[in-house]
Amino acid sequence: MEHTKKQLRDDLLALGVRPGDALLMHSSFKSLGGVEGGAAGFYDVLLDLLGAAGTMIVPTLSYRDVTYESPDFDARTTPSCVGYLTEFFRTCVPDVKRSLHATHSCCAWGRFRDAIVAGHERDATPVGGHSPFRKLPEAGGKILILGSHPDHNTSMHGVEETVTPMRFIDFDHAVTYRITGTDGRVIERPSYRHCFYRPDGVYAQRYARILNLLEDGEARRGRVLDADCWLLDARAVWKRGHDKMLDDPYWFVEWTPSR
Repeated sequence: MEHTKKQLRDDLLALGVRPGDALLMHSSFKSLGGVEGGAAGFYDVLLDLLGAAGTMIVPTLSYRDVTYESPDFDARTTPSCVGYLTEFFRTCVPDVKRSLHATHSCCAWGRFRDAIVAGHERDATPVGGHSPFRKLPEAGGKILILGSHPDHNTSMHGVEETVTPMRFIDFDHAVTYRITGTDGRVIERPSYRHCFYRPDGVYAQRYARILNLLEDGEARRGRVLDADCWLLDARAVWKRGHDKMLDDPYWFVEWTPSR
């Protein structure tokens, strides 16, 4: 049965989404159940709720298509590989702008759009100092995990990069990416990729453990339509995660040896 837009708005408000928020969303559209108006109806509600003072940020990652063997990224045409709502946002929502990173771009809409996406191409790692993920805490933003698993939190890659970059970045293999912007201008940038694999096993990501570190008021859990969701304070995620990794650099991963 299709859920109404009013139900969606009410659930988002109950979870803690507010007008003027800077919101970064990881999503599973299917988990919501049917939504009146489909993806277009979903964004009608969410962007109207955020309002003119709000900012919407959606990861439009492309690591499946932009690889060591095929290092070309075009902000106009390279698809997002992390869900239907992300690609819909990139291609169908008006006034969206995409950051220029070959594998870990984000699209943004709203008040802080230009500042959020600016300069991402300058980073040598996926979640570096110019990435939208790194800028979100500075904007007092929130992370919305909408029907997705809380392990799917790209900001935690950024926390790792600030504390243990040598462990989970493949510094042995720089990739020179060809990045085409929306204006058709092409730039070449050397960069590195995340790597959790070792010859004898893999470090599985356990980013949901950040929920155990967040204090009252820093995380809220609830239902949005049919989906389990979390709303996290971005500053708290980065601070608690950073402090924990200083104490235990491997706390957010789990070693799985090869069989």
